[in-house]
Amino acid sequence: MSSADSVDFFFDVSELVSTEFDIKDSFLKDSIPTFVLSKTVPLKDKYNRLRNKLKQRELEGILKKWNGDILLQVISIKKHPAKKGLLFKWNVSLILFIATLITVTISGYLTYVGYLRLLKILGEYHGRPFTVPNESVYLLELTALYVISIMGAIGLHEVGHTIACRLHHIEASLPTFIPGIPGTIPGTFGAIIMQKEPALNRDQLFDIGLMGPLIGFIASVIVSTLGYSLSIPVSQAEYLYVASKIGHLNTVFPSALFLLFQSYVFPAPTGFEYLLHPLAVAGWISILITFLNVFPIGQFDGGHVARAILGPKWHRRLSFIMTGFMIVAGWWTMAIFISFFMRADHPGTLDDVSDLSTKRKIGGILLLVIFASCFTLSSESPLLFLQP
Repeated sequence: MSSADSVDFFFDVSELVSTEFDIKDSFLKDSIPTFVLSKTVPLKDKYNRLRNKLKQRELEGILKKWNGDILLQVISIKKHPAKKGLLFKWNVSLILFIATLITVTISGYLTYVGYLRLLKILGEYHGRPFTVPNESVYLLELTALYVISIMGAIGLHEVGHTIACRLHHIEASLPTFIPGIPGTIPGTFGAIIMQKEPALNRDQLFDIGLMGPLIGFIASVIVSTLGYSLSIPVSQAEYLYVASKIGHLNTVFPSALFLLFQSYVFPAPTGFEYLLHPLAVAGWISILITFLNVFPIGQFDGGHVARAILGPKWHRRLSFIMTGFMIVAGWWTMAIFISFFMRADHPGTLDDVSDLSTKRKIGGILLLVIFASCFTLSSESPLLFLQP
């Protein structure tokens, strides 16, 4: 673009901005039209109207605070046609979904094979062999239930994000599942959606961050409740006998919600231990995934909500504090992983000046409730003394 074109473009944009805002100062900063605006209300409405006008010209406006003033920068968002090739002829999301179905199915099948072995050993202890009319069909039916539970809970979490994006007219992809290592629980590394444009303001960022964990939490609680109710309470003698045959029994610690209501959820609270039904394992994993996602760290779901409520400075400080807390809770592998991404600041929103609405500030309590309910300790946590 020539200097003359840049000047013409600058004045065209300036005229457009002046239809909604009073311009105190304007200049080109690195060839980007930049405007210092007078504080005005209602800022959100004025900015939304201006943004619609800008988008018609394939432009985008970024609003931020600057030395006590409001700074607006206008950039080009001209879209280039996607390159066509063999890769783009395939529906990558569908391929990954099928691959994830396969890895989760393998993991679910092996989990139920192990569970069936435990039932047989327990039957052996009582002198009553455990049998089912058709073992193969039995395993296939239970495996299908496991797959539906895992894929449903994770998928609904991402659908929550998608719903929030649709409500705010933000273009986003459908959930893309990530296949895991076959034979390892849960058989998937979760799922993601890709936003094709950033959140407009803090209200939108809050909604996108909250909707996923909220819907995922509800689904996870349903699966966990059903799974725990199907789990088998065993006496100490039964437990030791099974352990002697297996060699080692893995231990998981239920989330705070189920510890609080264990007398209502578990079939026999007086049991020495429980042989967890695989559906309970699926629910426990879903709760754990929700718990890790709602940590107010970086660009996690909880991080989006924290960024919307607290702003950039306190969001970054809280991210470091909660990363330390994640380590104390025993999930140090995840903490180390996310620490590599902590260097980059949260991208924020296009309008980073307008405040979060009051009802959403109050709604932030909901995320705290989800976080507390899903609180789950790892077997490597020094806080295990808190377990009853």
